[in-house]
Amino acid sequence: MHELRFCHLDEVALLQSYIAKEWREDHIFVKSREVLDFQYLDRKNSRYNVLIAYNPQTKEFDGILGFSLLSQYDENIKDEWIFTSIWSVKKAYVSLGLKLYRYLFEFFNIKNTSTAGLSGISIKFSKLFYDKVGKLDHFYIKNDHKKIFKLAIFKQNPPTKKPNFKLNLKKLNLKEFKNSTLKCHFTPQKSKEYFINRYLKHPFYKYEALGVFEEDILKAVFFIRSVKTHKAKALLIVDFIGDVRGNLRTLFVEFLQKRRCEFASLLCYVPKKEYFLKMGFSLPSDDELLPVYYEPFLKQNVAIYFALTSKHKNASFFKGDSDQDRVNKLG
Repeated sequence: MHELRFCHLDEVALLQSYIAKEWREDHIFVKSREVLDFQYLDRKNSRYNVLIAYNPQTKEFDGILGFSLLSQYDENIKDEWIFTSIWSVKKAYVSLGLKLYRYLFEFFNIKNTSTAGLSGISIKFSKLFYDKVGKLDHFYIKNDHKKIFKLAIFKQNPPTKKPNFKLNLKKLNLKEFKNSTLKCHFTPQKSKEYFINRYLKHPFYKYEALGVFEEDILKAVFFIRSVKTHKAKALLIVDFIGDVRGNLRTLFVEFLQKRRCEFASLLCYVPKKEYFLKMGFSLPSDDELLPVYYEPFLKQNVAIYFALTSKHKNASFFKGDSDQDRVNKLG
């Protein structure tokens, strides 16, 4: 009855209509074609990276499964990793959800994949297709110069460690990052071109590349963006490239103070939490509050569930992956 295939370029109106009816009318993908295109338009393959269940009788979509490929942001990358995202089927066709996932996994012969933002049924469902299902860790470094925090609640006071004077933080421009020789410490292996097109050339958000130098040698880059709400600011770390060892806490505190930010937060999954803990990041205690949502702002702890399948020992998931750092409102 249904045709399972990818969304054609001339079917964008059908896709937006489905999202408006089955998700919500004011969804950003309905309101902004540009946001939709940035997330799912695959120019290399002349399609939208949304698997659809097309009903030839009604000429409508009865289900959708969105996914992202690294090649959307660098056409030279071999697609060995897939991020799945928006997933929905009409109530009359509940079994389509399973069929869409099976079709996608079989079509791409998926060996490495991940997703996040799971809830309720989707958490249970993901255990059928993914090897690991759990909560993303929410690391942070607070601005020790601040006494009052409007956006978060902190109780811990990590001990001040002697700074590593060989390390330094510096904002990079696009040319400086492009000329670097950094490689990804974590999997999936993203290219410099990917980071440039995914973040530094983003049409809506202003991302920045914050370099970590050791004796003037670039060792790693954090991709960051500032958020402002309730007359306060926070720094979100959405991705990472390179490899650096050493405590960065003092450097980050000074950077936060310069930017007048309350804290820096890093929402991710990495195989060993100690990697970022040793850099000086902390994990929230039970009586602390570290927000996740800013569009609109929600002052509460929210557990973000993820799912992942990969044989790579350094397989990871960062906030910038899939659709987790997607624009939710314009202006």
